[in-house]
Amino acid sequence: MPARIGNKAGHALDITMNDTSTGGPMTNSGARSTGGLENIGTATTHTFTMVEVIKVKETCNVPASTPPVAGSTDGAETTAGPYIQVKNIQIPSSYKGDSLSFSHPNESDKNPTNFMIFPDVKITVDEGSYAQTTALGVGEQIAIATIDGPVKEMDDWVIPWNDPVAGIPKFDGSDFATTKSAGYGREVGVFVVTFDLEYGILDKFGPPSGPFNQSGGIPPQTKSWSITIINNADNDRDVYIQKYEEAYKSLTKVPELSERT
Repeated sequence: MPARIGNKAGHALDITMNDTSTGGPMTNSGARSTGGLENIGTATTHTFTMVEVIKVKETCNVPASTPPVAGSTDGAETTAGPYIQVKNIQIPSSYKGDSLSFSHPNESDKNPTNFMIFPDVKITVDEGSYAQTTALGVGEQIAIATIDGPVKEMDDWVIPWNDPVAGIPKFDGSDFATTKSAGYGREVGVFVVTFDLEYGILDKFGPPSGPFNQSGGIPPQTKSWSITIINNADNDRDVYIQKYEEAYKSLTKVPELSERT
């Protein structure tokens, strides 16, 4: 018999990450402690990995009564199952007249597997990592979220920074390190991706009258988190040289002054 709305007082959620449940910046356990250093190509040395995973624990405490009451205190109460869901992914909105955007879904399913928060940093939730029943109607279950992955060069995925037409560098090189992610990093600083994580109890075990975590059930909780992306100067140089060669390798002579725009 599943968790029941009538027994909602016997269920509770507990959220932990680095001894806090208030949300905030996620730190990287790799070489850069304040965020993730963007990579290019096969250079994935600075993979973003959370210092500690997020744990959401649901406890169930509806023990059998004497005599048991069928459909209530019969000892058949179980955990409904905790969930973690990504919502409301946001990136900085604009820079130097560019309206920045994100071309990926900004919301995941509940307890996703390899859901991309931003390229190529992903979240995976294991809802079956720990489930224990200590007595009839008493037990707990934990959902664990892990976030990790290499931080992709921003010019490859932030629109319009990945626009090949808009990305043609000036022939005299005067725009080097002044536009796109390089300029943003010099003038603004780290690039911050923010998102919400919703924590709740799955409704798939809800009673016939409706989902367990809605009408009369346990409401979900939402915490806001952020991951900073640190601009990599070596990337800027390599990408600029690559784009410069792509734009001008077919030239047979130096462009006239009127063509140098």
